[in-house]
Amino acid sequence: MAVKFLNDIGKKLNEASRKELVQAIQGASGRVIIGETVTFKQSLIDGVSNVELIKSWGCDMATINHYNTKMPMIPGLPSTQEGIEKFFSYWNEGENKGKIPSTENVESSFQSTFLEFGFGRTIGEVKRLSGIPVGMTLEPVTEESDYPKSRIASKENAKTGMDHGASYITMISTPSMSSKDFAGCVNNVREGVEERGLVKAGKMPWGGSFLTKTDEYITIKEIELLAKAGADVIILPAPGTVPGLTIELVKSWVNVIHECGLLAETTIGTSQEGADVAVIQRIAIDSKMTGADLFQIGDSVYGGSCSPENVMAFAKAIKGQRHVLRRMAVSPMRGEVL
Repeated sequence: MAVKFLNDIGKKLNEASRKELVQAIQGASGRVIIGETVTFKQSLIDGVSNVELIKSWGCDMATINHYNTKMPMIPGLPSTQEGIEKFFSYWNEGENKGKIPSTENVESSFQSTFLEFGFGRTIGEVKRLSGIPVGMTLEPVTEESDYPKSRIASKENAKTGMDHGASYITMISTPSMSSKDFAGCVNNVREGVEERGLVKAGKMPWGGSFLTKTDEYITIKEIELLAKAGADVIILPAPGTVPGLTIELVKSWVNVIHECGLLAETTIGTSQEGADVAVIQRIAIDSKMTGADLFQIGDSVYGGSCSPENVMAFAKAIKGQRHVLRRMAVSPMRGEVL
């Protein structure tokens, strides 16, 4: 099945395999936009999820940060009864399950807003609503850490994420983890994802922790380790988002990534997604000049999302008005009713 990222929507795009997604991204010639959102923040506009919003602003894919495989939630969707009981059972003492309170105690308008945090809703549900591939992040930390076990980059969590409907899993290296250990996490996730979706891995800024020598921010050896571990996409900061990262330097890494047979993704994840439109457009064009295949804009403005103006400006700079308007308008029902 030939999948075209700039044209397809809904079932055809969302049921694409790992191989089909890779080929579709390659065929888009550097015009695939990814937006980010955060699963535990109230959606920017009530009654609609941020995934649906960023699709309507021109994004072709969406990454949900902090998605919990044991306690899934999609703000902007109504909570399920099972989700409510599971969520509140973590907060109540003993074995008592959470309950929807009586309106004699908590007014209905407050409850309807609060329960739109989408307790119990999964990636697969919002993927069907938006009609675009939706992925999630897992954290490359050790099992001994005090991080929630259902958020760790493990085979089990990756498999559960895919069962929930994820199109891909994203992992970002931490300063405390060696490149070998990080590659091990990527390999574990690859085993859980199998051929059902993509594995994306790489580096983003961590409070300057990686900034020893800028030209060694990521090395050829690290890229090769990630390729061997089963990554499909290597993530890099966009030029100008980290001190010293020029177009030429990021381009040199993109060339190595392509030589390894992988896809390259540049990202804005340093809160610069909240800069002026002119800055966003410059970062977009600079990113495209690196030869990358995918371009991601982060979630750090308000409501767990970037501002609509900046998402659209970013998307227009990368792929032009025609493709942005198509993505904004096209219904996920196409292919099912036509």
